[in-house]
Amino acid sequence: MDDEPFKTLRSVAVVGSVSVDHNVIGDRTFLKLGGVASYAGLTYRRHGVSTWVVCNVAPAETAILTPLTAEGIQVLNGATPRTTRFVNRICGNRRFQETPALAAPIRQQQVDAVLKNVDGVHLGPLHPEDIEAQVFARLQGVDTLVVLDVQGLVRKNEQGRIVPAVSEHLAAALKAARIVKADQEELGAILDAYGSKIETLMDRFDIAEWVVTAGPTGGCIHVRGGRPHPYRPAPIDISVDPTGAGDVFLAAYTAARFRQRQTVAAASRHAASLSAGHAAGRYLPASRLDLAHMAAVLESGEVGEVPIVDNNVNEG
Repeated sequence: MDDEPFKTLRSVAVVGSVSVDHNVIGDRTFLKLGGVASYAGLTYRRHGVSTWVVCNVAPAETAILTPLTAEGIQVLNGATPRTTRFVNRICGNRRFQETPALAAPIRQQQVDAVLKNVDGVHLGPLHPEDIEAQVFARLQGVDTLVVLDVQGLVRKNEQGRIVPAVSEHLAAALKAARIVKADQEELGAILDAYGSKIETLMDRFDIAEWVVTAGPTGGCIHVRGGRPHPYRPAPIDISVDPTGAGDVFLAAYTAARFRQRQTVAAASRHAASLSAGHAAGRYLPASRLDLAHMAAVLESGEVGEVPIVDNNVNEG
């Protein structure tokens, strides 16, 4: 396989909000578990990676974490008065977002509690304040594979609407990461903000691989010091809800590369296949993520608690 310095990925902590998503696609609506932490966490676990999720969900709503704990994911849930909520209006390949509620930022102490137990950290902020900046500084130079999905750092919350904007925290996050993912639009915004090419940014921030996704047209994996590896999309039938497909792609790619030790080309094909399957409702079935059965209690705030691992994590 390609020459790379990372050790085998046996355990990972996915850091970011677990959200309640109200997805509107045409005349259909879905109330679902959301967030990078959910989709990436489940994908890692299904690849045999021991998985932690570090998030903040309001005490009255921790039952939404059941789909994660049911698959053997350990959840480190922090204090917050609110759970992050998104309204996603999906039109073809375009998505318009609103956020009626945001959880408290995930703190450095929460990440420190699990850091000694994992080989990798997957950062999945949903907005610029989702993970406090100290976390990015803490992860710089650690002997751990740090994976970054930039999506939450190239947008901002403007009176409840999500609009494009490159966060001041992006540089610190890039400096911490060795594997980075952005879609084409996100990458364009980053390159414009820094006034440089992707190869220059990879050298500047010591990024080993940069995953660029382009939805139904495929994408490209840029390898520092090597040639780009374009990949083709898998055949796709978006018959359910494509939300989370990019999160599935990045986790599946990372697991294939650094747990299964596949080449860049093989790992990207594997990730494209699973991502397409998810968008069609076959990989992470919508029924597993569905929250419609608890819609009334989510509105009332009367959801009972389920057992959650606290911040005093045991070795494992």
